[in-house]
Amino acid sequence: MQSVDPGAGAALQVIAHFDALVEARAGLEATVRTAAVLAGCAAGLAIPARRLLMRVEPDGRRVDGGPGGVVAPVPGHEGAVTWLDRSPPGDAEFDRVVLDRLAATAGTVLDRTGTGVSEVDPGAVELLLDAGAAEATRLAAARRLGLAPDGDFVVTVASVELGTAEGAGSADAAGHQSWAVRLGDVEVTIEPASRPRLRRGERSAAGPVVGVRELPVGYRQARIGLRLAGAPGPSHVDTVDLGGLPALAEGCDSPAAVAEVAGLERVTAAHSWALATLTAVAAEASLRGAAGVLHVHHSTLQSRVEVLEHRLGYAVTTPAGRTRLTIALALRLLRRNR
Repeated sequence: MQSVDPGAGAALQVIAHFDALVEARAGLEATVRTAAVLAGCAAGLAIPARRLLMRVEPDGRRVDGGPGGVVAPVPGHEGAVTWLDRSPPGDAEFDRVVLDRLAATAGTVLDRTGTGVSEVDPGAVELLLDAGAAEATRLAAARRLGLAPDGDFVVTVASVELGTAEGAGSADAAGHQSWAVRLGDVEVTIEPASRPRLRRGERSAAGPVVGVRELPVGYRQARIGLRLAGAPGPSHVDTVDLGGLPALAEGCDSPAAVAEVAGLERVTAAHSWALATLTAVAAEASLRGAAGVLHVHHSTLQSRVEVLEHRLGYAVTTPAGRTRLTIALALRLLRRNR
């Protein structure tokens, strides 16, 4: 059997990845992120006509920065360019394949989102939620989607299995419209604040009520809320009920946070019942209430709490201890649910 050229095999994989994005009707950021991950270096996209500048690191983070490295024009869109910014230089032939497919796929997305849409388009929604896009670009996307310019909306995000990114609009009996699309690893729903919140997927979170111009803020808050949702806590979170907890997301990788979560993980790993017990103790007003949630006798819970307090090194039933435990559990979720 004739062997396959490793370089040719890698190029075919790149083509397959981008073909899948086109088939799934993925948006611009997902396209640039795919290029960055495949190439293992920063990738970017600049669209002067939409006043859009996007740069993504190989770990998937969106960062500031303009074109650099190897640049390629986006076919059919004057002035629009894509790039791979690798230092030091790598496999030039492989990078060229990634860059060519990035440019072609970006062009396909722009062709799809440049005119009015008859269905909810992920590319238009992605622009609407992109804090890095110019306000005029986001407002134009809102008009294409039919969002009322003076309306109030809620962004809900839900975890989903890998699948298509088709968009869909819907309306309830009162005629209230909602817009749902798949963006990356979440389903995003934008709906009027007056409409009951839609809850989809195993984990979901709703952002605050915002106007059209503040939808990127609502989306960001909902994404943070999603990191705080999931077992053993509630599967759905309303960020307006979290108070200042979302602020912990910015510091969840600090040395103090890492140490606090590591201590919590050591304790929960030692007993199968530990995590559920601590979660109930933090959430309920009394140990009797926690025992009822856990379906155990009060004396059994008391014994378990004593064991956990000894291992943690602090009391979890005092006001200060309960606060520390609540923060530790939140930090654990934020670090696990990236």
